[in-house]
Amino acid sequence: MGRRNQCQHCGDWGHNRRGCPAIKEAYARVEELAKKYGIERSEDERAYASTSWISRINDAAEAAGNTEDEVSWRDRWLWEEIADRKIAQARKNQRGRTCGFCGESGHNARTCEHKKQHRKDADAMQGLAHRVVAACLSNAGIVPGALMRVKEWNWKLEDYEQVMCMVLGINWSAVAKPGYDNDQGSPRHFDDWFKGAIIKVRKPDGQEGYLRIPQDIKQQSHYRYYAKQSENHGLVSGVVGGPVNKDSGWKGDNVTLISPAAYGVYHWGVNKDDGSGERLVIGGELEEEVNNLINQVSKWSEH
Repeated sequence: MGRRNQCQHCGDWGHNRRGCPAIKEAYARVEELAKKYGIERSEDERAYASTSWISRINDAAEAAGNTEDEVSWRDRWLWEEIADRKIAQARKNQRGRTCGFCGESGHNARTCEHKKQHRKDADAMQGLAHRVVAACLSNAGIVPGALMRVKEWNWKLEDYEQVMCMVLGINWSAVAKPGYDNDQGSPRHFDDWFKGAIIKVRKPDGQEGYLRIPQDIKQQSHYRYYAKQSENHGLVSGVVGGPVNKDSGWKGDNVTLISPAAYGVYHWGVNKDDGSGERLVIGGELEEEVNNLINQVSKWSEH
């Protein structure tokens, strides 16, 4: 036997509150009594589901000696419930159908062509970010097999110590995550491509965790660079030029041209869009390689 709805108002099965016959009957009774006694509502009373006008029905019924026609408070509230729905639907019909993504009329977000294009552009931008970060980390040697250190508390020694850990790979799903619900969701902020704990490592005891790109690594944006090594974690021995892992959410194989209408890659503090300003600390050949990757599918943007 299939599952059936139970009405929250009358308790019967097979319908919900919106389709409840008892509520509809109460609404229809109030409307019929208004016609019977010639009660008209003002424009303000029609604009909102006010029940104050129903008092005039009761006054008329009492004057005519028809106390059985008086509307109870319960029926007032039931009339108000349906009246509220009718007013809301009328306002919705008056506004027309508008898209929650682009704001244009005639379609919704599910069928919006602007949203479909935005999704393609956002995915392509994430693919670009993965290729750029992969080039930088490979140049720095932060690839599977590299050795890193992390500062941890040793309970036996009752002091901090540097623990060596092996790089297993990059968690690409955490790099340049796109947003699809609004037109600002493209992961185009260059500095953000290098943030977050994206480096997966394994410690000697077998425990796994994630580390950020060390602050003294020059193969990253100026915004996140600091020349002094951090005591908390760092690179001990890299595999320079080694290949990055292409799993764990890798989207770098998506080499799709980003639409000209979409904003390009933005780098905080750089006001040139011709690729001449250094975005990486290391500059040089890697800077040129990154520029070529970006110009392949997009461009630098001033904002």
